[in-house]
Amino acid sequence: MDPSHLFWMGADPLAAVDALGDAIHHVHAKDTFMNKPAVDLTSRLETIGHENVKDRAWSYITLGYGHGEEWWRQFCYRLRLNGYDGWLSIEHEDIILSRMEGMRRSVDLLKQTMIEEKSDYAMPGS
Repeated sequence: MDPSHLFWMGADPLAAVDALGDAIHHVHAKDTFMNKPAVDLTSRLETIGHENVKDRAWSYITLGYGHGEEWWRQFCYRLRLNGYDGWLSIEHEDIILSRMEGMRRSVDLLKQTMIEEKSDYAMPGS
């Protein structure tokens, strides 16, 4: 599961998590910035080089810069709701932030949004 690809294609990664359910075995934590003026002009089928972030319709970006903390919180919750409790593999392809800064910021965001512990809920009377 890689939400970044679904973003630029116009799909909803949260709906995809629900549809895939327990078929999800690996998750990339990768975000996409959608440049609305460029999308409106040229569509999502991008032909401009990745180095031209300013003019591209979409670009891979550090977590939280395309979709905020609330979106990532919903994504992490939805993954757990559908039975996934594995790794979120950060894939950094943001050419504006350095690799180290992009990784630090991505880790910080995921620390705020990931569910770390298994539920200890028990049904009353169990």
